[in-house]
Amino acid sequence: MKIKHLLLQALPAIMLAAACKETETIEVPAQASNRILSYKITNVPEELVYGAVNDDKGTITVILPYYYYLTTIQPEITVSEGATVSPASGVLIDSITKKLTEGVNIEYIVTGKDGSKATYKLLLTTQQPDITLDELSPDPANPTVLYHSKPATFEFNFFDITGKNFIPQQELLGIFSTISYLNEQGNVVYTAVNGDNYTTRIGATVPSAEQVPAGLYRIKVTSYTRSATMKNPVKIQSL
Repeated sequence: MKIKHLLLQALPAIMLAAACKETETIEVPAQASNRILSYKITNVPEELVYGAVNDDKGTITVILPYYYYLTTIQPEITVSEGATVSPASGVLIDSITKKLTEGVNIEYIVTGKDGSKATYKLLLTTQQPDITLDELSPDPANPTVLYHSKPATFEFNFFDITGKNFIPQQELLGIFSTISYLNEQGNVVYTAVNGDNYTTRIGATVPSAEQVPAGLYRIKVTSYTRSATMKNPVKIQSL
C-alpha cells in the first residue's frame, strides 16, 4: 500500500516532465523549382481535359475523350514560379492521330529559376475502344485472292473489310480510316485513305500493280487512334 501511495504522489511530476520535453521540429522539404504544376487541354468544346502530372516518373498522362475527334491539342501549362517550359504553354501539338498510332515521343523541358532542368514525357491516349477485324482469309493456308485494279482503264476492284468499333469518317475534320498493306517482312508497302467507312464496315479498292506488287500481304486498318492487323494474309495479283 505504501509503494502504491508513493507512485500516485509521483505521477503528476512524471506527467509534467513529459509535457515539458522539447518537441523536435522537422522542416518540410523544399519543392523543386523546375516542376510542371498543371497541364490541361483547352481546345475542347466542353469541360477542360486535365493531365495527371507525375514528378517522380517525369510523365504527363492525358486521356482524350475520343468523341471530340481532336487532330490537334492546345495545352495550358503551369510551372513553378520563375520557371520556363519548352514547348511553351499554348503551343499546338498537331497530327494527333499519327502521334497516337505511331507512338511519337513528345517531351517538355522545364528550366527552373536556378537553372535546373527537368524533362516530362507526354503520354497521350484516348477512350476509343479497340477495333477488331474479321479475317478476309479464314484459312491461312489458302489466302483469299484480290485482283489488282487498273486505274488507267478505269477498272477498279472493290472489297469490304468488316469488324467492330470503326470510327465513321469525319470529313469536315479530315478524319478517315486508312488501309495499309504489309509485306511478308512486316513492312508497309502502301497505305490508302478510305472515305467509305462505317462503324462495322470499310469499303476498299484493291491497289494497282504499281502501288502493290503481286504477292502475299496482311492488311492493317487504322481508325482514328486505334489500329488492328489481320493475322492471315491475302494474295494480291493481276488477272
